[in-house]
Amino acid sequence: MSQVRIGFTKSKKKIPIGSVLIRLWTGREYSHVAKEVLRQDWGRAYYQASEGKVNYEHESVFTKKHQAVKSYILEVDRSVEMAIREACWKECGGNYGVMQNLGIALVDVLRVVGIKIANPWKQGRNCSELLYLNVLKAIDNTLDVDPDTVKPHHIEDMLLKLGYMEEKINNYT
Repeated sequence: MSQVRIGFTKSKKKIPIGSVLIRLWTGREYSHVAKEVLRQDWGRAYYQASEGKVNYEHESVFTKKHQAVKSYILEVDRSVEMAIREACWKECGGNYGVMQNLGIALVDVLRVVGIKIANPWKQGRNCSELLYLNVLKAIDNTLDVDPDTVKPHHIEDMLLKLGYMEEKINNYT
């Protein structure tokens, strides 16, 4: 068995407009989600989508910009962990889905007034879509969520539905 760690974060920026808006809209204390990668010899890095790209950031950089709020450790078969690792690696350098996130907001607003549409802007990736497609679908391919509208709290809801429990955060901030 192998471990995959998923962390939920919020911004440490002085004026974290996007982070605050996401937290207000979703009613959660976090705005983003990332996959932690532990290298015994190099330390931790975080696989995430922000600031224009899909990337890995070393914890010395990541923790200057993000505060951990929640964390989940997923026990998975080694073959699943390797498939997740490969999928994440192949996504690196891809574009962040700025317009996709605006489309998610549009879908949500229209849903409130009874209009159901698909996200009109699907280019790029956001943090939730990355982890849904590259981690959760690898663990349980029966999950059926629209990756173009998935948000961080959906990731947590799916983790809870799959039986994972929140871990105490004590080794990163």
